[in-house]
Amino acid sequence: MKILVYILLMGKTSIEKHEVLIACQALGAAGLGDGIGGHVSRRVAGREAFWINAFDRTLNEVTESDIFLVDYDGNVLNGKREISKGFEFHPAIYQRRQEINAIVHTHGFWGTALAGLARPLKIRHNLACFFHEDQALSPDDSFASIGEAIGTANTIIIPWHGCITVGSSIGRATALHQTLEEMAKLDVTLEPSNAPELPKEWRDKIKNLIDVEAHYLEQTWDLMQRKIKDREN
Repeated sequence: MKILVYILLMGKTSIEKHEVLIACQALGAAGLGDGIGGHVSRRVAGREAFWINAFDRTLNEVTESDIFLVDYDGNVLNGKREISKGFEFHPAIYQRRQEINAIVHTHGFWGTALAGLARPLKIRHNLACFFHEDQALSPDDSFASIGEAIGTANTIIIPWHGCITVGSSIGRATALHQTLEEMAKLDVTLEPSNAPELPKEWRDKIKNLIDVEAHYLEQTWDLMQRKIKDREN
C-alpha cells in the first residue's frame, strides 16, 4: 500500500519536493541551518501526506535525496531514513489549518534566544508588526501540544526550544521565519534597555503596508533564493 500511494503521488508532487529543497537551502544560507533538528515541510494537496527533510542532515546539507514523502502517521513512503521525532506537529497543523501548505521549524540562535525568555516577540520594529496579534506561545515543549496551541496564528514560539512559522506557500513560511529571526535578534538585544514597543494603534496600518502593499515576504523569499544562487556561483 505504501508503494502504491508513493507511485500515485510522485507524478504530482515533484514541484512540492523541490520547494522543500530550496527552502532548506535558503534557510541554511541565512544562517538558520547549522545544527541537526530543523525541518521544513510542504503539504501534498488532496492527500494526507507531506514532504519533509531527513533528520540526520542539517538544513545546510540537505539535497534532493534527503527529502521524503511522509503520511500523517509518520510512515516514510519513499525510503528508510529517519525523520524528526517532532514530525507530529506537521500533520496536526495541516489537519487544523486547511489554508496552510508549508511549515518551517528551526533552532536559529536568535529565535531560540527569544524562546529562552519564554514570552512572545515584542513589537519593537515596523517589521515586527507581522507578528502583531499573529503569534502564539506553546504551553510547553511537547510536540503533541503545538498543533492545538498555534490556533489561527502563523507563528508559534516553543519555550526553551525554538520557533515555528507557517504559511499558505513555502515562500511565505520561509520568509516569515527569516523575518522572525531578525526581529528576535533586535528584541533580545534591546531587552536590557527596556526599549518601548510600537504603539498598538500603529501596528495594523504598518502590517498592511509591509505585507499587502509592499509584499515584503514575497520580496524576501525572492532575495533568499538569489542568495542561494550567489553561494553556488
